[in-house]
Amino acid sequence: MEFAGVNLEELEFDSIGSWPQLLRMIVIGAVCVLTLIMGYFFQVGDLIDQLGVLSNKLIDSKATFIDTQQKVANLEAYKKEVKIVEEQLNKLTEQLPQSNEQAGLLEDISQQASSCGLQFVTIKPQGQENKGFYQESPMELTLAGEYDGFAAFASNISNMPRIVTLHDFTIKKNNTSARGSLMMIVQAKTYWASGGH
Repeated sequence: MEFAGVNLEELEFDSIGSWPQLLRMIVIGAVCVLTLIMGYFFQVGDLIDQLGVLSNKLIDSKATFIDTQQKVANLEAYKKEVKIVEEQLNKLTEQLPQSNEQAGLLEDISQQASSCGLQFVTIKPQGQENKGFYQESPMELTLAGEYDGFAAFASNISNMPRIVTLHDFTIKKNNTSARGSLMMIVQAKTYWASGGH
């Protein structure tokens, strides 16, 4: 095969200096291109991948920095919120009676019912549950009276200084000898401090 008047089969790589100039330039150019391609794949490619990883880390670090900066800037506001929540928790905890106050609380509930024109038919205590720093003591109350008396009773219970909640009520026709045309069956839950304040 001939190129630029030279038989390529007769050329020896050891005597590249005596090759025609055009052929030497082509070989040198090919070697340079091959070197650049290999350098890219072996060196630059890895560096570009590392740059991508570091770029992602930089973006994550900036986001973390901005988040931390915002938290630091709002630290005083967070401290105020924590103080408010602690005060509210203390107020609610103070509303939890000690277990020796249970009889008085039941008396208060009975007085609320009487003041609304209701009559207790039954009070059925249910099992006490330990909830950590407080005890939950549910009981089923059956009261006889009129509808407006039940509404007033629920309102009065919610305004008591101690925490009492009413759940799962049923109102039906009164078939007992207790006064009032209606009967309400409701679960009342009272809460007690487990170990004192």
